[in-house]
Amino acid sequence: MPPLGLLSVAAYLRSRLGAEVRVLDSRLEADILKLVAAEVRARRPDVVGVSALTVEAYLAGKISAAVKAADPTVPVVLGGPYASSDPEGALGDPNTDAAVIGEGEETFAELVRVITEEGPRWSEPETLSGVAGLAVRAGAGVERTAPRLPIRDLDALPFPAWDLLDYKKFWKTNGMASVGIRPYLPIFTSRGCPYHCVYCHQIFGKTFRGRSPESVAEEVKLIHRLGTKDIEVLDDVINYDPVRFDRILELLLERNLQSKLNFPNGIRADIVRPESLDLLKRVGVGDVALAVETVSPRLQKYINKNLSLEKVSQTINMLADRRIFCRGFFMLGFPTETEEEMRATIRFACESRLHLALFFTPTPFPGTAMHEMFKKAGKLRPDLSTIDFEYTAAPFNASALSDEAYLRLYRSAFLKFHLDPARIFRIARDGPFGLNVPLRAFRFFRNNLSFGRQHEKC
Repeated sequence: MPPLGLLSVAAYLRSRLGAEVRVLDSRLEADILKLVAAEVRARRPDVVGVSALTVEAYLAGKISAAVKAADPTVPVVLGGPYASSDPEGALGDPNTDAAVIGEGEETFAELVRVITEEGPRWSEPETLSGVAGLAVRAGAGVERTAPRLPIRDLDALPFPAWDLLDYKKFWKTNGMASVGIRPYLPIFTSRGCPYHCVYCHQIFGKTFRGRSPESVAEEVKLIHRLGTKDIEVLDDVINYDPVRFDRILELLLERNLQSKLNFPNGIRADIVRPESLDLLKRVGVGDVALAVETVSPRLQKYINKNLSLEKVSQTINMLADRRIFCRGFFMLGFPTETEEEMRATIRFACESRLHLALFFTPTPFPGTAMHEMFKKAGKLRPDLSTIDFEYTAAPFNASALSDEAYLRLYRSAFLKFHLDPARIFRIARDGPFGLNVPLRAFRFFRNNLSFGRQHEKC
């Protein structure tokens, strides 16, 4: 995915501070470490910010080291999901000077202002104490400054600084949606989720904050001007406010901004309204994901998902009736989960009218309630590395099954679901893949077999 977070922070720095900003993305560069060192020596930046997922922490550490090797005086600030979920781990790297927790725009901009105004004194505790939303070193440990309140007026934020990145390079690879390789761009129309699922991040907080439909329509218009009408909507729960969701779709129709909207992070399955799907069909839709996770009523409560499974089935049928390509997300291997509970989830998926199903092993990211559940159950290995915290090939099994039995069941779920001839026909009929179907199918099964290899190795 294009680095939407970096581009949003960059736009905010330019808008609020008049800053000169350079954005580098390691996925677009043949040798990111060499490039980082050269940029630091040539441009002598006031500060370098590094954003990373947990699984990217190793590379983030190498980038920080490259900065310090080029100029030890340049402050390095880590942000993104890794720093937010595990600031102590982030600051365990001696090349990282501070970590931004949560939304980055306001916190990083304020920190940049302090760094440029205070000079070498910027890192003194009394100087940083006034900057909310940070984790900083304090003696032998790590201290956090006051929490920063979530940004209330999302409409006031500038649109991402797409001019700072050759975003068309991403059009040569798959995005998050299951619709193949094509020109696309991502968008956030809201931040925050009021639900309390134990496995989920806390970056945007637990209060839903939606942009106005007018602001969303203006950004969609910008995306069209940038060269594509294919959009991946990354909200955690875009349909939490159904009136707002419908108004966004109505505005796109009124302003002739028909697009192909994809929802790879999913929509909340038990609050979907048929009129919303009718509007979505008229605007244009590629892929809709539904996060079901488990059909065990006990586990639904255990993980604080609390879905109405009857309504989930209704939503799947409403999508299928409209021939909207839909996929389901499921998890197998929660702490205390039994074989029968896993088989019930697999059976639900296979008997549904979903086009695709992705079965994941629960990943206990630091900073989540699930991490504490795994820890309490004695299911966290002491030799875990950040590279283990990814969505495919993650070596976790907290269920009541042995690793060998769990692995057999996990693999069989993919095969049983996707080798159904009727489903294969519906995928070919409704899916917007074109000639990309065989390649995507190969990658799909390769990635999920790699889970088995890594799980066995670990």
